[in-house]
Amino acid sequence: MNTELAIQNDLGMSLAEAVGVTPQSGERKTAALPRVNLMHTGIMGNIDVNGKSIKTEVVPSGSFKITRGEDDVVYATSPSIRIFAIRQQFSKWDSKEEVMNKTVMSNDLKGDLKDNLGTFNLGRPSGYIQDWDSVPDKTKDLIRSIKRKKILFGQLTAAGVTDEAGNVVDAITDMPFYFEVPTSSIQSLDSAVNALGRKNILPIQCNFKLGHKPGGETWVTLTLEYDGKVELQPEDQETLHNFLAYITTQNEYILNEWAEKNKESISDDDAAIVAEFVNVEEAE
Repeated sequence: MNTELAIQNDLGMSLAEAVGVTPQSGERKTAALPRVNLMHTGIMGNIDVNGKSIKTEVVPSGSFKITRGEDDVVYATSPSIRIFAIRQQFSKWDSKEEVMNKTVMSNDLKGDLKDNLGTFNLGRPSGYIQDWDSVPDKTKDLIRSIKRKKILFGQLTAAGVTDEAGNVVDAITDMPFYFEVPTSSIQSLDSAVNALGRKNILPIQCNFKLGHKPGGETWVTLTLEYDGKVELQPEDQETLHNFLAYITTQNEYILNEWAEKNKESISDDDAAIVAEFVNVEEAE
């Protein structure tokens, strides 16, 4: 049995389902994953040139910020990644409470996703809107405020890593990571993944070199360059399990928040019936 089939059998789902892509055819606190962000602006600093201090960009725009801990932040300009899982999510920043509200993570955004507010899709209407002009302005503003995210889980390798002052630090090899792809870069990600689908390759089976290109006057967009095929190894099974467990734990937090905020909508009689079912299941 090949490694891919062994992983499928053990997970009880296809490898494509676990990764979060389909073949071409038509917060709960857990062990924190290092976080990757694409930087739209660089970091300025001073360097010594012939004894004179010159202010310059020591970490260029388009670099990738890698946060491994509160006091452990480094930067890389062209890291290589291997994607183990892709999920999607709606999110909305609450400036008053200074908190990011989120839905559960899912393989796609086609259904109604429960969120931590106790609603679905953070209040965003589901389905395709055929006549945008007929939508009330208040609803339009709500839709615009809710961001669609694609989230990558995988391993990152990088050379030429620096700190915020531009000093070279240790290289990174096969570091687990979490990367919320900016909305403006989702098309680039989709194009790269779809190109793999046409070759009958899954993201977990190859490396991508990350980069950037201008997206506007003050921002950049992500680029992903195919960087060679990777043979699946037995240890990949445990790595994929760990990412799926992380996703499940984060979703459980959202689901618990949703249930807590919907308790009042359940009548006393319904609550008693639910309790009876729970007691029966526990007794069994």
